Amino acid sequence: MGEQGEAANHAAEIILCREANLPIQFYINAPAPQSIPLFLARLASDIIGKKAGRLVMGLGLRELRRAGGNGEAVAKTYGALVERLVNKTQGSLHFLTIPEDMFPEARFEVAYLNDVVRGFASLSPQRVSVWDFARHAAEFREKQAERGKFARSLYNEDGSSTSLGNMLMALFLQECILKEVKRG
Repeated sequence: MGEQGEAANHAAEIILCREANLPIQFYINAPAPQSIPLFLARLASDIIGKKAGRLVMGLGLRELRRAGGNGEAVAKTYGALVERLVNKTQGSLHFLTIPEDMFPEARFEVAYLNDVVRGFASLSPQRVSVWDFARHAAEFREKQAERGKFARSLYNEDGSSTSLGNMLMALFLQECILKEVKRG
């Protein structure tokens, strides 16, 4: 959600500005990004102990880069985390997909991981949902392509988010979170 959690922080600020009296608290695990194995190791204290009503997680990109683009290995570890969260928490769980442009040299592996993430919802359809940021970013890119040479990029050549990419994710997150909160 940004190299230093920028998108998550912007989303929280947007929500607080739009809904000043909304009874909501945020815990944003940034600027020190956590890996999936670290979340697994610290699950009891960092997640279960906090008894969050909602968890929003966008994981996997860092591990894909470290694993040389091995989507299957990352998906296995991510799946283990999700299964434990489903079994050990009671709140709702929301998982973000990753735009393929964030790791251009391993597009197929990102697509594979996204397919696995989309399958998480079947573990507990009442509590688990997938917020498809990859699709949202692709639709934005298509609209921008209509502008031709004046289009602004969401990602740098190395796959890191531009400020526009962070803002698009922040707006997407706040929309999803507010929709979820109002749904109850």
